[in-house]
Amino acid sequence: MITKDKKPIGKLYLQLKSITMKKLSTIIIIILGMVYFSNVYGQKIMKLDNELKANSKPMEAMRKGISNVGKYEFGPYRIVSGKAGWTTTKSNKKFLSFETKSESKKKLSFVFVANEKDTIMVNTSTNAKFSEAELGNMSWLNNRNENYVAVLNPAADTTAWRMILVSNSGEEIKGNFQAEGILTDGVTNIQIREIKQWEDGKIPAFQVICGYEFIMENKSIAAVQSYQKKFVWLLQDLDERLKSILAAASASLMVHTDDAMAALD
Repeated sequence: MITKDKKPIGKLYLQLKSITMKKLSTIIIIILGMVYFSNVYGQKIMKLDNELKANSKPMEAMRKGISNVGKYEFGPYRIVSGKAGWTTTKSNKKFLSFETKSESKKKLSFVFVANEKDTIMVNTSTNAKFSEAELGNMSWLNNRNENYVAVLNPAADTTAWRMILVSNSGEEIKGNFQAEGILTDGVTNIQIREIKQWEDGKIPAFQVICGYEFIMENKSIAAVQSYQKKFVWLLQDLDERLKSILAAASASLMVHTDDAMAALD
């Protein structure tokens, strides 16, 4: 006669409960891990030059406090103070015309510190010309042409750097957004090129500019992601003086992007 070992119902319940709690704990740990890795590694990163990516580390720029000029900090670099000037705007609309032409000017400045010792004074000016069309309650931007100039004055050097960025946006512009520029001290010329693609190959909505890369002698030496999450990359083998200038220029582009996005609101 075959007999089966019958366990007490109470003991069997405790075993099942223990197994269930272990599984639940494992699921919670997996979910928390997925959330952590999503936050750390799931951030949108723009497409970088392969050599720059391999020979630099991304420095996430965090904005500290509430101010007109974003006090960004990344790595050993930070904006310690800033002052926004007045924005002046004038518009002109012809009689019986659907188009309004406007021009705005704005200046701001900030103090940038590198490695807790090197100070760079940055003065910027933005001159934008744009045309808008209106039809009833509807309006749209036909074209916006903007000249952005930033003058970088290192306290420990008599040589100033000048950055010029020319950008265009609007319905009349192919791709909606275009930009190019230069960073120079009169001897060294560094090109500034737009980046409009994420690392995964996807294009941002409305083809907005993700950020910019700095090109010297056909080599990518730095980059800044100024849209959404902000990051800065600096080629490791650059001298500290040039790194500081590129970092200050990157901070300037982040501040400029903030202004441009605020203007669209």
